[in-house]
Amino acid sequence: MKADASEQTTERALLKLNLGSGTCRLPGYLSVDNNPNAGSVDVVHDLDRLPWPFEDNSVGEIVMDHVLEHLEDTLGVIQEIHRISADGAKAHIRTPHFSCNWTHPGHKRAIGVGLFDHFNPELEEHYGDCRFEVERVVLHWMRPRYQTTWLRRMVSGLIDTLANLHPRICQRIWCYWVGGFDEIEFHVRVVKR
Repeated sequence: MKADASEQTTERALLKLNLGSGTCRLPGYLSVDNNPNAGSVDVVHDLDRLPWPFEDNSVGEIVMDHVLEHLEDTLGVIQEIHRISADGAKAHIRTPHFSCNWTHPGHKRAIGVGLFDHFNPELEEHYGDCRFEVERVVLHWMRPRYQTTWLRRMVSGLIDTLANLHPRICQRIWCYWVGGFDEIEFHVRVVKR
């Protein structure tokens, strides 16, 4: 018996985006950057220009590595990530933690561990009609790519372990005691139910 056309569903492949890729190519990901000279960029687009050139619910994975802090509208960007992502899509976002954010002249925003709290409609202060499930938030005292010696790895590992026992307490009470944290890493899942 042949299934009715309305009962047939076609699975479409969801996109994997490396937003603000610069020269960093990730296998299997479309590179999106505003600089056409930044290596082999697949989609040239200024991420400050919303909406982005992707359809609603068309993305399954997003990587943003030290990009969010350079953009004008953090709230709009997070809402745009939600718009283009399918239900259950994963986003992996790395950005400087606010305790070390202002060391780069191009940074426009400071980010803390509670960023995605502001996109939870169950809380009083929330933005937009979007929701994310936070799977992990990790503080890095020193960005992993800078841990080039055993001493740096050892010291950073110890501080990271203590900080990540409870990132909110670290951020609130003692992050400046160790000179601040280079990086905060978010692993979130888009919720559209």
